[in-house]
Amino acid sequence: MSLKISQDILWKGIIEDLFVHFLHYFFPDFARNEVNFRKKFVFLDKELEQVRLEIAQKKRTVDKLVQVFTKAGTPQWCLIHIEVQGYRDAEFAERMFDYFIRIREKHKQNITVLVIYTDESPSFHPRQYEQRFLGTELTFRFNTFKLRDKKPEDLEVPNNPFSLVMLTAYHGLRKKNQADPVQMKWKFRLTKQLMESGYEAQDLRKIFYFIQNYVSFDDPANKAEYEKQLSTILPNTKRKSMGIEEAILAEVKEQGVQEGIQLG
Repeated sequence: MSLKISQDILWKGIIEDLFVHFLHYFFPDFARNEVNFRKKFVFLDKELEQVRLEIAQKKRTVDKLVQVFTKAGTPQWCLIHIEVQGYRDAEFAERMFDYFIRIREKHKQNITVLVIYTDESPSFHPRQYEQRFLGTELTFRFNTFKLRDKKPEDLEVPNNPFSLVMLTAYHGLRKKNQADPVQMKWKFRLTKQLMESGYEAQDLRKIFYFIQNYVSFDDPANKAEYEKQLSTILPNTKRKSMGIEEAILAEVKEQGVQEGIQLG
């Protein structure tokens, strides 16, 4: 029996593995003009865990706190919060404000917040937290991306592999209304697009893993049929000697070697 991998883990992994592309996808101007990509990103998971404890957060979330350096040499802080649970939460915006205040209080750095909503609710889309009392007012606005409101063409950013991640999540959101044959079609289409993309082998591997595991088939028999379809895009010599996942990854690796030979 295959191990089912939670979407939480998949999101955490793909954001960290493709964070350069993530920045270009959601903050293109900032990534292009200000980020110093020669400096390594610092993922501050322990810092964020401490904040969770302080605000007594009980519901599961996927979030990342990342230190990003600019070309000017000054550190900037990005609080990236990914909402993947698909539930309505009346206190969500306030919790985002609590995150912001505690991180700002400790580090005294610029912070941006991005929330990606992958829930099914058409009306749940918090964008800000407000507080008013006796003439004192506070408005805390943050960046949001509501996947349910997007069309597939809205998610495609040329030459950015994170587009395939977002397209996978888009189809995953519609899983309840999709029979296995429909799911089989979009999975095959995205995998074929990935294989033909020319992206770096390490990125291809991570995205392939995300596509295959983000949504599972209701009928296990359809997984075998899907893998049979995938085998048609691989050379015969590879199909016979290894499993479909290993074969695809071997083909990706070989393409990378051939590109290296051509460039050399």
